Amino acid sequence: MTGVWADILTDHTPTHTPIADSETLSTAAQDSGLVTPLTSLAVLHVAGADAAHFLHSQLTQSITDLGEHTTCLAAWCNAKGRARALVRVVPSDTGFLLLGHAETLQAIRPKLQMFILRAEVALTDLSESEPLMGMAGPTADSLLIEAVGTLPQVAGGLVRAGDLHVVAIPGLQGLRYLILAPAEQMRALWARYASALTQGDEPFWQWLDIQAGLPDITPATQDAFVPTMLNLEPLGGISYDKGCYPGQEVVARMHYLGSLKRRLYRAALPADPPAPGAAVTQADGREAGTVVSAAQAPQGGSELLAVLRIEAAGDDAELAIDDSPLTLLELPYAPPA
Repeated sequence: MTGVWADILTDHTPTHTPIADSETLSTAAQDSGLVTPLTSLAVLHVAGADAAHFLHSQLTQSITDLGEHTTCLAAWCNAKGRARALVRVVPSDTGFLLLGHAETLQAIRPKLQMFILRAEVALTDLSESEPLMGMAGPTADSLLIEAVGTLPQVAGGLVRAGDLHVVAIPGLQGLRYLILAPAEQMRALWARYASALTQGDEPFWQWLDIQAGLPDITPATQDAFVPTMLNLEPLGGISYDKGCYPGQEVVARMHYLGSLKRRLYRAALPADPPAPGAAVTQADGREAGTVVSAAQAPQGGSELLAVLRIEAAGDDAELAIDDSPLTLLELPYAPPA
């Protein structure tokens, strides 16, 4: 947990208030309101006259034509086309904000810095000054409208009110929101919202991400997957018209030659959530794929996202993680062909 969230939660969350069970959180996310500190996420600020062109040349999605009210998912890859990080790119008044897994952003920052060369670009870690919060549910929507006047109407949409950024992402029903604000403003927002809404936790928020089919890259899965394998095509995280970036030839070849042999699947497991990077196996013990993310499910057991061999994930698939049977579930979008 970042220091800023530790301070906010210490000051404004009663110590005797337990986190509700997952069924209660699920009901709140759909029917009332949910608010969650997102302590494992961080923000990397990219500023300077060349910021847009720099990111455009490094990420899998087009940045130079990104609208001021639009965000996008994108991957930063190594030379072999494997994703080093997944980020949500958010335009701001002072450049761009990259939202992603805190440990992953910390790991890639010095490597990304090496590509700046003589460009007028500055990378700044805002982890301790710009915390992130998640909100969902109709009551949460009403409170956010009080703060920003209106809300984004589509996933990926962005509304700004000064330094407050509200980003829409897919939810169980309708949209959820990522809230980014300076520490003191977030302190005031949390004090207001934590008393009016059901307080959630990150494992539950991660389950909502899994329900939406949104992957993540953690240190355990860095350099493991080509972005197409993570379903970044249907999620709008890859442009095939933007020109070169690290690993672009591999990503383009997989798309144009139809050579995709692995993709992201959603699945259920009657056991505790496995760690990212855990192996998925077939009944005969052969490797079938790798866990990307997992979380406790409200109905018991866990749900997860895993990159699996398409051949191994057919209708008669018998898959398992540590001898626990894996049941494949539907994704909320059509996967890449």
